[in-house]
Amino acid sequence: MTRNLLFAFFGLMLVSMVLVCIRAGMQQNMFEFFNQHGSNPWYVATLLDCYWGFFIFYGWLVYQEKSWLARIPWLAAICCLGNIAVAAYGLLRTFRLSGDASFEDFLLRKQSPTARA
Repeated sequence: MTRNLLFAFFGLMLVSMVLVCIRAGMQQNMFEFFNQHGSNPWYVATLLDCYWGFFIFYGWLVYQEKSWLARIPWLAAICCLGNIAVAAYGLLRTFRLSGDASFEDFLLRKQSPTARA
């Protein structure tokens, strides 16, 4: 049940973000928008707020992934693609779960059997 909900959530997140970005890109070039609105204080505040959230998510990703070979590309993807990359990682993480996994299994890294509590 948990796995299905996570698939639905991250799938909806990915599809909606891709569609809204395609729609926005068809109406206006992203870099033109940045040039027009980049000096607006609310634009800067919203962008900074968004990236701080990305870095919090990336902290959890670093906790989950053991290899820097996996961590570094995800940082680049999150910084460039934002929540599209977040949704993709959520789907990947969900795919790795067993069918009877709980939400805690999604959030927490599995300890090795030899690890002490």
